[in-house]
Amino acid sequence: MTFSLLAPAVLALGLLALGPIFAHLTRRQPTEMQPFGLMFLLERMKRRVERRRRLHDLLLLLLRILVVLLLVAAATRPELRMPESAVSFGGTGRVVVLLDNSLSMDQRKDSSSLLSLARADAAATLRALPEGVQVALITAGGVPALVSGLGLDHELTAALVEEQPQTALGTDLRGAFQIARELLGEEPGEILVYTDEAGPGTLERCAEDLAWLQERGSAILPRIFAPAVRRNIVPIAAEYGDGMEGGTVAVKLLNYGPDAREVAATVALPDGSPITVFLELPAAGEQPGLAEGRITVPRQVAGGVATLSVEDPDLPLDNHYYFHLPRIGASRVLVVDGEPGSTPTTSEVYFLERALAPFQGAGVAVDVVAPSGISTLDPQRHRVAFVANVGDPGLVAGALVNFVREGGGLFLSMGRNISPARYNSTLGSILPAELLPAERLLSSDDLPGARLALPDSNHALFRPFERSGIEGFGRVRLWSAIGLSPYNESNTVTTLLRATSGQPALVSLQVGNGRVVLWTSSIDRDWSNLPLQSIYVPFIQRLTSWMGGDVGGAVERSSGEAGSPLRIPVRRNTEAEVTGPDGHFQEVSRELDALSFTPTQPGAYALVAAGGPPLAWAAVNVPLAETDVRSSTSLQQAQLSSLPDRLQRKISLTPYLLAAVLPVLLGAALLGGRRVA
Repeated sequence: MTFSLLAPAVLALGLLALGPIFAHLTRRQPTEMQPFGLMFLLERMKRRVERRRRLHDLLLLLLRILVVLLLVAAATRPELRMPESAVSFGGTGRVVVLLDNSLSMDQRKDSSSLLSLARADAAATLRALPEGVQVALITAGGVPALVSGLGLDHELTAALVEEQPQTALGTDLRGAFQIARELLGEEPGEILVYTDEAGPGTLERCAEDLAWLQERGSAILPRIFAPAVRRNIVPIAAEYGDGMEGGTVAVKLLNYGPDAREVAATVALPDGSPITVFLELPAAGEQPGLAEGRITVPRQVAGGVATLSVEDPDLPLDNHYYFHLPRIGASRVLVVDGEPGSTPTTSEVYFLERALAPFQGAGVAVDVVAPSGISTLDPQRHRVAFVANVGDPGLVAGALVNFVREGGGLFLSMGRNISPARYNSTLGSILPAELLPAERLLSSDDLPGARLALPDSNHALFRPFERSGIEGFGRVRLWSAIGLSPYNESNTVTTLLRATSGQPALVSLQVGNGRVVLWTSSIDRDWSNLPLQSIYVPFIQRLTSWMGGDVGGAVERSSGEAGSPLRIPVRRNTEAEVTGPDGHFQEVSRELDALSFTPTQPGAYALVAAGGPPLAWAAVNVPLAETDVRSSTSLQQAQLSSLPDRLQRKISLTPYLLAAVLPVLLGAALLGGRRVA
């Protein structure tokens, strides 16, 4: 209820109330008095009458002033504005539930999210409606959607309300009201709006649609769910730069709450390692409180998408900020060529080199050396070493063993130069099993060699091939392979690939933080057709990444917001897919040189080709505007600004004021004519 004056300037006439006061004060007594004897006898009576007149005159003065003020107040045309009485549910025969399931509805109230409270209330309201009332459901989180059109099945619509998920997307109430306009058309209805009214400008943008609906008799019924005090702390930026050790990450946090707080900000590196710093966040005023800090990162960090996090129970869904972190420290791959050959194409590692860096240097940085160059193997520089068909590992054994024990990844491939006895004596401590002489492999069909059996797509190494490419392993044939003595599978020894004949083809051994992977055939075309298969390049790159190498040094990096389209450039005719933070493939729109998709949740998105390592990374965050949980206006105020006469009742006070003038004036006249004895 509000009070207003249509003519406030008339209040200046209130100065007329000074007239009776002035007349009262300037009333003059006779100046010439002739004393006579009886006056002395009446002095005592005079004093008694003057005491009575003082009270009589004051009341008369106040009544005369009140007459003037009532007339002035009536001239200002005052109004009392009161909200219209609430519309009963179902009165129009059509009820539309408009449910805000945006990110801000994840705020907590009494340990429950606002969305869960709103869903429960909306479902109960729908179930309580009388039969014959049509109901519908519209959501306003992200892209507004008509979940259920007008129908008579209240239970079904209530169940759909309860199933609506919490999104990490922005609020589009305007789009939801536009859907309601199309749904109701020219007929009236009741729109139950379940929202927290958060976000600057969210409701102001709805004014035109609210007016349109109300002009056609529809009632907008706000159902506001909000915590008693709106608070939210959100990480908004993290950027890597030079500095001590491996560099620093500059971080920024915002505080939308009324209280200053100390907050722990934690950066989780791509490998999961946490680094924490404590920041003092000032309270929010007209602008949110801002705190900045720096976090020092180690000398060696795997590249990828890192995370900046805070612990904020008021709105958990926006507690993480995702950002790109380059590879820091060791990043190169050493390739030891055991049989250089007379020409580049006859080299043992010709196909391996091109698999590691297939697109004009894009991929890993490769150092190719002869066996004598193994001294250049440096754990501070290299993460993975490929040793291909090196006949005598005696000269390099010490360096290789130390490299693995210090956390490096070692790939050993066999060939005609291999001496099993020498490998067992020099590298036996890091071999998954004792090597036996090479043997020819046979298959049950008429083709030479034995085919590979399909690998377990649930294994981390082969999981990227699950959707496409896993069948490519079945086209690989091994003509010869080094034998292995019997060994037991364990947490440290794993057979990754086998031939259909049962011969182990790829075996892994975990040595502390390091890993050894043994390929029992050759990495070139001598003993297998692996280099000629389409899976060769993505498999080698995936294997390198799995062993700890960085295959993303030259990948495309982009950033975006959940709910907004994201475009990732790719090479023409590249068969690639996009995987989300949950590991599932995303629906993409394919162009000649790009893939477009709309992320629905924050996190790291990877562009992968045929199960290979990422060709691009995308760091996706929640919409920054949605993290501002403060309310700039209310839904009722938005309605008043769009169509004020429709939602409030006006009562003019002028007749009442004029009616009050008459009894006051009459009282003043009676009091003025009364004789004081």
